[in-house]
Amino acid sequence: MFSRAALAAASLQLLAQASFASAAALENSTACVDVHFMIARGSTAAYPGFPWDVFSSVAENMTATTNYEDIIYPATNETATDSYFVGRTNAGAQINAYAQACPDSKIVVGSYSQGALIVGDALAGGGGQEYLGNATDPLVSVANGQKIIANIFFGNPRHVPYETYDVGENPWNATGKYPRLQYQIDNFDSRYSNITQDWCNYGDGVCSVAFPDSLSLHTAYDSLYLDDAAEWTLHKIGAHAHANATDA
Repeated sequence: MFSRAALAAASLQLLAQASFASAAALENSTACVDVHFMIARGSTAAYPGFPWDVFSSVAENMTATTNYEDIIYPATNETATDSYFVGRTNAGAQINAYAQACPDSKIVVGSYSQGALIVGDALAGGGGQEYLGNATDPLVSVANGQKIIANIFFGNPRHVPYETYDVGENPWNATGKYPRLQYQIDNFDSRYSNITQDWCNYGDGVCSVAFPDSLSLHTAYDSLYLDDAAEWTLHKIGAHAHANATDA
């Protein structure tokens, strides 16, 4: 695996601006910047929630301009409230809006638990399960989705087994609590498989329901994988910048 230092150095080289000043704190804003982070927190968490700290770490290792935006939704129980439906709609609307308003910016999306549910369904198509309503098409257009250069799920309720982007403690044959329909898997894989990590701990009853439900495993992603997720995100940002420079 690339060391965090090496990835940070590569990204700095590719993304550096004229100034070498220390990066400013990650600001909550929808202004157009080089890299815009979008965060969907888990149930009951206050804004910004996890994975804000992953992206804060990434931003500290970049001199490109950055900011972040919360996906606005209640983050209450998805089976008893309209939180899922509001969140899915807002995730799609906010990603589309930023991509259209800032065509030169690149988007990085991070989401946890119910946040991963709403983001994934905005990207791939949603519903099709008892509590999630009728099956729907993706809410993020193909063109706007191409502005996303990295996407990270943690404790994803719609975790799909045997995907190339599955990472974590033995996630390969784990299935989330709301299994995806095949057309949703096909939509997601054709658009986002090469820019996604889907972190799942075996035994996390949200993303691997066939195994003992462990709240401690569901809440451990920050402590277990923050550095790995930040490394990967830096690498994806750097790789994208390098590809653009080569094509120019």
